[in-house]
Amino acid sequence: MIALLKRSARQARYVLIGAGVMLFGFQLVLVGQAGEIERAQSFSRLADLVPGFLQRGLGSRAMLLATFRGTVAFGYFHPVVCMLITGVVMYLTTEPAYEVESGLVDLELARAVPRRRLLTRSALLAAVAIAYLLALMFIGTSAGGRLFDAEAFGLPSAGVRLKLLLNLAGVAACFGGLGLLAASLSSRWTTAFTTCVFTGIVMYLVDFLAIGWPPMRLLSWVSPFHYYPALNVVAGDPVRVRDLVVLYGTGALLAAGAYWRFQRRDL
Repeated sequence: MIALLKRSARQARYVLIGAGVMLFGFQLVLVGQAGEIERAQSFSRLADLVPGFLQRGLGSRAMLLATFRGTVAFGYFHPVVCMLITGVVMYLTTEPAYEVESGLVDLELARAVPRRRLLTRSALLAAVAIAYLLALMFIGTSAGGRLFDAEAFGLPSAGVRLKLLLNLAGVAACFGGLGLLAASLSSRWTTAFTTCVFTGIVMYLVDFLAIGWPPMRLLSWVSPFHYYPALNVVAGDPVRVRDLVVLYGTGALLAAGAYWRFQRRDL
């Protein structure tokens, strides 16, 4: 297992380093930008730029996006951030499909290595990657507050940020399970990875369109992003246990299906 983890981590090191730098820098710059807007007392004008469909769909909580605290917190559920993290996780969890496609799986299983160990390796690496990326986001916000002297403006508290990251980790875990399942069904890595990425994009669009389009709300429950009520957390609401159960439970269920299929497929 250690050898498999080292090899996979070494192969994915540039993806992990690049994604970490981007997420850390994004939070840092966002705090700096929000600080400048606050110093210029321009958030009142920024409120006029919030689209009407967001105001109708989200109610008064849409105005949180036009505050310093809400703008900084937006970095934890921005579409670029969500898709980058889930994309990295799906990249890591679809690696077994690459090993099947390249024939590397024949060398790995030539020794007394259970098939499930290949999936466990990918799941463990994905879990470490989630913790690593989310930690950099948290540190980036704190560092931005100190660097740009913006802590006095009211950064989201550590508790609020941890709650947001807990939900975001659940979304990533859900797509990680999807990545394992796709890898267990595919013989080509590009098929597994692109299927997962397109699914993630569609799921985000479904949840986003449901904000202002009532008919789409009938489908929003299928999207993992539906169970990430970030604005509610920013407003001070407690974390809904049901959402966490759905996200982590779905990820575990998809992973279980992946183990079952990979154990029985013809390699």
